[in-house]
Amino acid sequence: MKMMANLSDAWRNAVWSADSRHASPRVEPAWVEQATWAFVALGLLTRLVRYLVVYPLWHDEAFVAVNFLDRGFLDLLRPLDYQQVAPAGFLGIELLAVRVLGFAEWSLRLFPIVCGLASVLVFHRLSGRLLEGKARLAAVAIFAVSFYPIRHAAEIKPYAGDLLASLVLLTLAAEWLHGPRRSRFLWIMAALAPGLMAVSYPAVLVGSGVALAIGVKAVQSDLTRVRMAFAVYCVVLVASFLALYFGATYAQSEAVRVFYREGYWRDAFPPWDRPWLVPFWLIGVHAGTTLSYPVGGERGASLATLIACVWGARVLWQGGRRQTIALLLAPLGMGLVAASLGRYPYGGAPRLTQYLAPTFCLLAGVGAVGLLERLGRPELVNRGLRMALGVMLLLGGFVILGDVARPYRVIGDQRTRDFARWFWTDFAHGPALVCVKDDLGLSYESRPNLWRSGMSAVYLCHRAMFAKSRERIKNFSVSAAGASRPFRLVFFDEIPRNDPAIGLWLARLERTHSLGGPLEFTIAPGKPGEPWLRDRYLVLPVEPRAIAVSRRDDTQNDGVNSTAQRPAPSPDPSRLARSTPEGVMAPR
Repeated sequence: MKMMANLSDAWRNAVWSADSRHASPRVEPAWVEQATWAFVALGLLTRLVRYLVVYPLWHDEAFVAVNFLDRGFLDLLRPLDYQQVAPAGFLGIELLAVRVLGFAEWSLRLFPIVCGLASVLVFHRLSGRLLEGKARLAAVAIFAVSFYPIRHAAEIKPYAGDLLASLVLLTLAAEWLHGPRRSRFLWIMAALAPGLMAVSYPAVLVGSGVALAIGVKAVQSDLTRVRMAFAVYCVVLVASFLALYFGATYAQSEAVRVFYREGYWRDAFPPWDRPWLVPFWLIGVHAGTTLSYPVGGERGASLATLIACVWGARVLWQGGRRQTIALLLAPLGMGLVAASLGRYPYGGAPRLTQYLAPTFCLLAGVGAVGLLERLGRPELVNRGLRMALGVMLLLGGFVILGDVARPYRVIGDQRTRDFARWFWTDFAHGPALVCVKDDLGLSYESRPNLWRSGMSAVYLCHRAMFAKSRERIKNFSVSAAGASRPFRLVFFDEIPRNDPAIGLWLARLERTHSLGGPLEFTIAPGKPGEPWLRDRYLVLPVEPRAIAVSRRDDTQNDGVNSTAQRPAPSPDPSRLARSTPEGVMAPR
């Protein structure tokens, strides 16, 4: 505990030394400060463990990661493959990590984990500026063990960046409110705003909400430097948003608008066409997964957190902390405005509202302690708080143990990775594996959606990960590379002989080559009505006709020319079935 206190002092002196002279002294029980830092350590540990166990790639991550295989930095400004949208800055950082460190799960998740770890430290600072004592401890504990901030800190998605960007803007605003005669933090906000919005779409919602929350106080300041800094911040915020929006965001969003606005995320927008349902929609959203802090779920499973947040806002209002309420609720209001205009979803899934996690955790912490204080007697309050903290400590431990014992989202993801590693390494020994999509550039014209959604993205990513130790065959030419030696064609999901391009290519190939019977590996058959979840490889052995004829002649003249050198036999399907990873259906 003494080490944690020293760490607290070092953090404050190193980063916030100029502000510590202005801070008013606080008298708090020693155990509260120690427990607060203990939960900071737990929050860092939960996120780091999840990153280090290296979860296997799943299809939602692969939809983003597949865009880093063959694109350059400028190409990322165009609409993304697999109907994805992501901030240009986030995409650029991810591509840089891939170029420098290689295409792997740990390198793709490096930026999110940095954001996740930094978020824990910045939240500790923000909570110290807005709350005190037990309320701050409760808020930090909730944030430290909440599932979704932990999950998205080790996921190839921009949501960890959303959370960090929100925390940075809120913290800088809170610092300025703590000493409004200083303009330093307003200038820092102006300097960081472009970068934060480059890595986070909802950063503009938080940034504009912050401007509304502190705007009156800044404009009414009698100091020119404060008014100037605030004006510059607002101009930079607007200019950066417009540049990023018309530079990349508009093209991405328009490419998928119908799919998301009228399809996948339809319920994440207020039903203003039926205004009498809006109040029920608001209650349903906030009592559902949106407020899963520390845990929660659909159909009212987060009702307890909602009650704590509402009570927390009441406590702050009664305590005269209306500026704090405005700062916390303004981003929420801007999010609802954006959803009402159909520009950004609200609710639907916690990942979309990670930028509101600071608001929910802080209000829930205040509300939880406020409700406990209704018990009246201090010893009962302390006992109840310690019990709640014990539960959250167990929750954090459960998350860590779960990640170590079960390091995958679903077991199917683990099987998919195990098979791909075996396929592109062990099975790849022998005749070259030629990917019809990647090496030959042949897309399934008869099934264009195959390469726009589903497990095909995971297939392409795994090939890039596990086949990189062997030379990837680009622009494969049968007349050159494949004319004199056998090779194997790899198809994903099916061999589309009726496809115009592939059918014609196979017909030409059969003029000079002999095609063997296909080997089929079914890792996941897919769910009924959801063929995009099917994970299946098909391998078609191919050898030049001269070798095939020689093989038949050797077979017919066996014993006559027994000393002649023979080509290596084709893989035995029964042997392959025994060597494939567990859970994969035997090839046939």
